[in-house]
Amino acid sequence: CGKKMSPSDPGSPYVRPEIVDSPLTARGFEECAAWRDEASALRPELVVVSPMQRAVRTAMTTFADHMGGETKWVAHEGCREDLGVFTCNKRRALSSIVADFPFLDFGYVDPAEEDTLWRPDAQETGVEKAERAYRFMAEFIFRRPEREIAVVTHSSYLFSLFNTVLDCGKDKELKSWFFTSEIRSIEVTFSEPRDEKSEL
Repeated sequence: CGKKMSPSDPGSPYVRPEIVDSPLTARGFEECAAWRDEASALRPELVVVSPMQRAVRTAMTTFADHMGGETKWVAHEGCREDLGVFTCNKRRALSSIVADFPFLDFGYVDPAEEDTLWRPDAQETGVEKAERAYRFMAEFIFRRPEREIAVVTHSSYLFSLFNTVLDCGKDKELKSWFFTSEIRSIEVTFSEPRDEKSEL
């Protein structure tokens, strides 16, 4: 019957300094390996991944058969986990990440050595995360020349993307929570926003 603790409380395990950019767990590796055969059957021309190490390890394990060939691999800040407060979502020093994953193109990651997007005193709101996901789709994915793209990111980010940015109609399965390394193949089409004045 102890006091209920908020994840952002100073004593919360979510804000401990030793879990900065927390790694993929042993169970996580097992779950990723279980999806490898399905990923192997895909033909992504580009793999885009969050620069957080658990996401990169997820991509490397699940899409292992697409490494070292013609498939491009890019890290992108736009598909990171929730920003702020939780130290597990704080990016490590850029030089450390580049050293660990030299095969990744880090051209879409803030070049600052330390994480400038994460703040210890304020967590990204749902609206801010949705806006970030929208920019990722409209300013990056939309402009890419590749036709088949794999995006490896985080469940909470995907839940926001599929429920606030993408129009999934009444498909409840697409809008549901993603499990570790779960693969969902979708076709994305882009359309210009309607001009409300022209409809008057």
